[in-house]
Amino acid sequence: MPTSSCRDGGFGRRLAMQYGVDAVPSLVATSRWGSEIGIAHMRYEQPHLFVLPPLPSEDAFLLSVEIASGGSRRIRSGNTTLRLGLQREEALHITHLSESSVAYVCSPFHSMLFHMPRATLDAFAEEMAVPRVGALRCEAGTVDPVVASLARAMLPALVQPETASRLFVDHLALALKAHVLHAYGGVAGAASAEASGLAPWQERRAKAFLVSRLAGDVSLAEVAAECALSRSHFSKAFKRTTGQTPHAWLVAQRVEAARRLLAQPGVPIAEIATACGFADQSHLTRVFSAQVGTSPARWRRMHAG
Repeated sequence: MPTSSCRDGGFGRRLAMQYGVDAVPSLVATSRWGSEIGIAHMRYEQPHLFVLPPLPSEDAFLLSVEIASGGSRRIRSGNTTLRLGLQREEALHITHLSESSVAYVCSPFHSMLFHMPRATLDAFAEEMAVPRVGALRCEAGTVDPVVASLARAMLPALVQPETASRLFVDHLALALKAHVLHAYGGVAGAASAEASGLAPWQERRAKAFLVSRLAGDVSLAEVAAECALSRSHFSKAFKRTTGQTPHAWLVAQRVEAARRLLAQPGVPIAEIATACGFADQSHLTRVFSAQVGTSPARWRRMHAG
C-alpha cells in the first residue's frame, strides 16, 4: 500500500508549539540516508495580532511560501526589524534558524513551510557534484511560482497521507532542493537536466524493480540505487528515456495491473485495489477514472465476458 514519506512528528510538533495549536499537518521526505526535508501546512484564519516565538536554534533553513495572499508580518532578528507587509500569493521568505527570529503576524495567512537542514543541502550538493552553499539569499517579497507550485502539489500528501506515494513526495522534494540551490544558493547548473537517458540495462532494471514493488511502497533512492545512479540523475534520465517520471510510470503500471484483475469477475474491487498498490477502493477509483476515463466497476461491466 502506498504511504507518504514518514510522518514528521519533530517538525510538526515544533510548529504546533510555536503557533499554540494542537497539531500541524506535516511529513518528511526521506531517503536511505535519513530525514531530509520537513514539510508542513499552516492555515490561520483569525485577523488579530499574535507573536511567534523563535523555533529552536539550529543550522537549518526555514522556507515559507504563501499559497494565498495575506499574512502581514514584521520579523525581528537581533537589532534588525524587517516589515514584510501584506504578502502576495507565491511570496517566498527564507530564514536561517540560527538567527532566532521573532515574527509578529496581524492577518490571516495560508502557507506551506519547508524545514531544510544545512546537512541536507550539503549532501545534495555533493550528490550533484557542485560546490556547497554558504547561505540562501532571498530578497523580501520575492515571488517564486516554482516553489509555490511544488508546495501546492504536496498539499494532497498532507491532507491524505494514507494515499500519498513516497516516490511522488521524494520527487517533489528533489525538485525543490535543486531549485533552491540554484536560485538562492548561487549554484550554477544545479537545476539543469541531465543530457543523457538511462542505459538499456538501467531501464530494464528500474522497470523490473518498480513492477516488483507494485503492491507496496518504493522510494526514489531505492530505484536509483538499483541503477547505480544518484536520485537526481536517475529521475531526469528516467523521464528522458520513458517520457514519464518514475512515479507516473509506476501509477500507469498499477492501473494496467488493475485492468487485468478486473477482467476476472470473481475478484472484489477492494482486493484489486490492495493488490495493485492503492490505499483502498476509492483511491483506485479516482486514479483509474482519471487515466482510463471510467470507473473500475463500469469498466468491468463493459468488458464482462
